[in-house]
Amino acid sequence: MVELAEIQFAYYMLAATGVLVAAIYYIISLRYNMKAREMELCRLVTSDFGSEQGIQRYATVMNMEWKDYEDFMEKYGYSNPEMFGKWVSQLLAWENMGVLIKNKVVTAEKLYSTGGIGPIFGWEKFKDIIQRRRDVAWGRDYLSNAEFCAQEMLKIKTRNDPSFKGKLETYKKTWKP
Repeated sequence: MVELAEIQFAYYMLAATGVLVAAIYYIISLRYNMKAREMELCRLVTSDFGSEQGIQRYATVMNMEWKDYEDFMEKYGYSNPEMFGKWVSQLLAWENMGVLIKNKVVTAEKLYSTGGIGPIFGWEKFKDIIQRRRDVAWGRDYLSNAEFCAQEMLKIKTRNDPSFKGKLETYKKTWKP
């Protein structure tokens, strides 16, 4: 005959097994949800880049020309809301990418694989303007995450293609800031 102690032991083992299975399920579910959240954030941040509007904005911003900071602000500053909106929104998109990378919400590699080369060229084109905006008005941390994003994208690009640095230098010579 089965003793009460054996039944209790079996019951406790069954309960412990249930808790263990629930914990494993929870961990797997949590990991899956974190990956899904990361991919969703990546999609949200980069969805605009691949759209026709995003590509047009990027082309417009990368074709902007100026002589110096004063000329830039005269042409593209607050007095020209349309162009001001274009370059600021583009730079803020890269700023948001940098925030996500710094906070380890998404990996730099994932953002790079969704078209992350843009911040490299954007930073090179606008770094003097951004630095001057830091000096004049906004402080040293102005668009620091956009700078971080560009640096991370450049690390990945040059790791994948070491010849890129030379191409970047050649490409920069054709820009008219």
